[in-house]
Formats: sequence, structure tokens, C-alpha cells
Amino acid sequence: MMSFFRTRRQEPPSMTLEGMLGPNGRLDEARGMNVNAPDALCVAADGRLLFSDGSSVMALTAWGGEPELFAGFDTPVTALCQGFGGFVAVGLAGGILAVLDDTGRRTENWSLPAGQPASIVDCAFTSDGHLLLVDCGYQSSENLLAMAAWDEEARGRLLALSRTGELRVMAAGLHCPMGICLDPDGAPLVSLLERAMIVDAGGKPRQAGYPGYLGRPRRTGAGYAIACWSRRDPLIEFLKTEQTFVEKMKATIEPRHWIGPRIKPEFSHDFPIELGATRLFGEVKPWAPSFSYGLVIETDETLMPIGSMQSRANGHRHGICDVAVWNGELVAVSKGSGEILNLGSRA
Repeated sequence: MMSFFRTRRQEPPSMTLEGMLGPNGRLDEARGMNVNAPDALCVAADGRLLFSDGSSVMALTAWGGEPELFAGFDTPVTALCQGFGGFVAVGLAGGILAVLDDTGRRTENWSLPAGQPASIVDCAFTSDGHLLLVDCGYQSSENLLAMAAWDEEARGRLLALSRTGELRVMAAGLHCPMGICLDPDGAPLVSLLERAMIVDAGGKPRQAGYPGYLGRPRRTGAGYAIACWSRRDPLIEFLKTEQTFVEKMKATIEPRHWIGPRIKPEFSHDFPIELGATRLFGEVKPWAPSFSYGLVIETDETLMPIGSMQSRANGHRHGICDVAVWNGELVAVSKGSGEILNLGSRA
């Protein structure tokens, strides 16, 4: 029989979707552009929006225009960033890195030793010419979202790669790092998906307790915008007290069927379901518990939330994994709906 008084492995996040983070439908109301397989985006030196579409990097001159191919690869794109001189760094499945010039041609700089990172999920150029790489520690073929909540091993790293190819480990033992951006002083800020916190280059928390599974953080005019794969789910937090149940689930069921956050609000007979999320009178209620959710958290300079954009349980713009400010407007990637969203102007 399950005990209701077992010790948690960690404290649950302290913030809730209330107050400044109160429910809204701003993601559902945003303009959208269909993309087959979006994941990452950044703004190029010439002002174009670069975004990944499977194994391609596309360039968009203006919202509503027709995207053009910027670069193509043999494996899916997993990270994008732009730096000085117009260089564009592209993370690829399998821990591969490509650095392109402003025309999309591959350069020989920042050559990464083979087999070093398990998977590059985000990157950022620094002012001194280094390229910072976020290695989540999971292979591209692994179901990261399903596994992170039940994996105690902190295998993620923050790496610094010089232009000559020298690789340095800035931080190790990070639990599922998913994104990076630089603060106004140029210091790295790294998001941890399951730990719901932003840490510095040494792994020290800068802000914690977010009510979501964190994706990539980005600078905005007012502070930061943090993409969230989903909101925190009370059932998952509760099951962290039930080690016997979790061990049996991990031993007998494939990860894709584990209880965990999901990208899409899809239903299947072999997926776990929360009773409160069953359809009532033919529809899912917006306040229903759900394993997928759309959430972007806006913060001030101290990383304290000041607002949010959401697609609730009955929406479909879920699995938000990246954001960027482009031409004064905030754009975001919705993996759940396969769209780039335009969320309007931001300071």
C-alpha cells in the first residue's frame, strides 16, 4: 500500500500559476506559422529570423513572408545561436556541431572533438570568442522528457569551446540543462528542465521554483523570457514520494509510456491519463490536469516572474521550447502544434 508520508527526493517548485502567472490564453491568440519540425531559433546578424525545421535551418525576412533555406544537414538540428561576425552555431543530433558564416557556408572554426557532448541542446557565443555549449547528457535518441523526472543522475555539462578547438568543462553534474543565455554582464545563465531553476556557470541557483519544465531562456528588453516544455504536474510531484511505483514503472514499461511531461495533448489507449483530464461533455476543460501545456514565463532582470503566456489544457500550442525577440516582437517555438508563434511587441 502506498504511503502518503514518504520523504520527497526534492522539494516541489514553490511558484504556482497564480498572481503574475495567472491563467490566460495568449499563446492560443497569437499569430502562427506552420513548420513541419521546429525546435530552435535565433536572430541572424542581418536581422533575419533563423529557425530549425528538422534537419534544415530556414531564414525568414519578415513575418508573413516565405522562408528560405539557409543551410541543410543530414541530421536534425538541436540548437541555434548567432554571434559576432555573423557566425551561426548549429547543434546537430548526435552531439555534432557546425559553425556557419553569414551566408550559411560551413567554417572550420570551433571544431568540436568527436564524441564529447552527448547532445547539444543550446549554445551561445561569448564576447571573448568562445562558444558555450549545453550538453544535456542524454542521447538524441533517448526520451528526455519522460526520463528526466525519474532520473537522479545529473549528467549534464556546460562546455566552453575556443575558436582553435580547445574544449573546457565549465560545469559538470548539472541535472538536465536545457538552455543558456548571457546576463547583461556576459555571465552564463543555464536553465535546468526538471529542477525548475536557473543556475550560473558554477551550478549555483540564481532563481528557483518555477512552475514549469524549463526550456531555453532568452534576453528581452525587460529581463528574460523562459520557454517551458510544460507546466509542473501535481501527479508527477506526488509520485516522487512513491519509489516502489516508480521503480516498477521504469522496469516494466517503455519510457514513451511513462508518466511524465509531454509535448502534445494527444490521447492514446496506451498512454497514461489523469482522471481529471478526461473529456467532460465532449471537451477537455481548460483547468484540467494535463501532461502537456503551453507556457512562456516573462521575468525581470532578477529572473523573478512578471507575466506569462499560456495555452491551457484544452489548447494545442504546447511544448514551448524556444523564444526570441525579433524586430521588437517575441516569437516562440511550439513543438506541440508545429508552429512558430508571433506573440507581439515586447519592450
